[in-house]
Amino acid sequence: MKTESQLPRLVALAMLAVIFLFLFTGCVSSRYREARKDTPAPKLLNVAFAPGSLGAELSMLITYNGPGSWKRDAFWDEYVVTLHNPGKEPLAVSGASLVDYAGTTHVPGDEPWVLEKRSKTLEQKYKEAGIAFVRYATPGILLLGTSAAVMYAATPIMVWGPSTAGAGAATTAATATLVAIPIYYAVVLTINHRNKVAMEKEFARRRLVLPLTLAPGEARTGSLFFPMVPNPRSLGLHWSAGSAGGDSVLPLDFLHGLHAAPAAKNRP
Repeated sequence: MKTESQLPRLVALAMLAVIFLFLFTGCVSSRYREARKDTPAPKLLNVAFAPGSLGAELSMLITYNGPGSWKRDAFWDEYVVTLHNPGKEPLAVSGASLVDYAGTTHVPGDEPWVLEKRSKTLEQKYKEAGIAFVRYATPGILLLGTSAAVMYAATPIMVWGPSTAGAGAATTAATATLVAIPIYYAVVLTINHRNKVAMEKEFARRRLVLPLTLAPGEARTGSLFFPMVPNPRSLGLHWSAGSAGGDSVLPLDFLHGLHAAPAAKNRP
């Protein structure tokens, strides 16, 4: 039976064991980690769509671990757009699309982990097709400016009896470790859940929710999250105002080289 004098020592050893496990294992999931503190600010692009009933511009583009990143290893591209209604009647923006190098149309994602899977699936398809896809490849224009395993440990049954001081210390340390392991995994699961929720909230806060309606003279800025595609061709926005409607399209020639290996940047 443990005495009251042994409990503080056991707790202290348990905490030390938790700290040791945090330092020398990697169970806090990198999937939900914030970007590094030294991540540079994003480069403002402010590239305008052609003038029309919908005023729009691509304000910024935030890529995998690039300038402006807020999530580490984010498997998506964040197109930050600013929309403006220059007309005299309400204008609705009902959808957005990104056309990739092959002419395939992609729609923005509304859930980060589903979007990650889409990007990873595309990445595998690119590799199988011999496409030189690179997560880190970023055009110069943007540069200038182990999930924790659930571990259940049975409650140890300790038999205390006469022993030497050394044996007692070893037993105490072993007990502390047994106590620390389930505590550690409980802490890891808590941290991962907290970080995951924080990422989901930030994703939702930044996301431009479509459809939306702009009042006359109203402007709004938000992010369209697309899967990572190399050498995107164009970004499109579908709008309607009264009986009129159409698509505003921004050619993305200036993003040539995005997610493309250097040797492939000059290919069609």
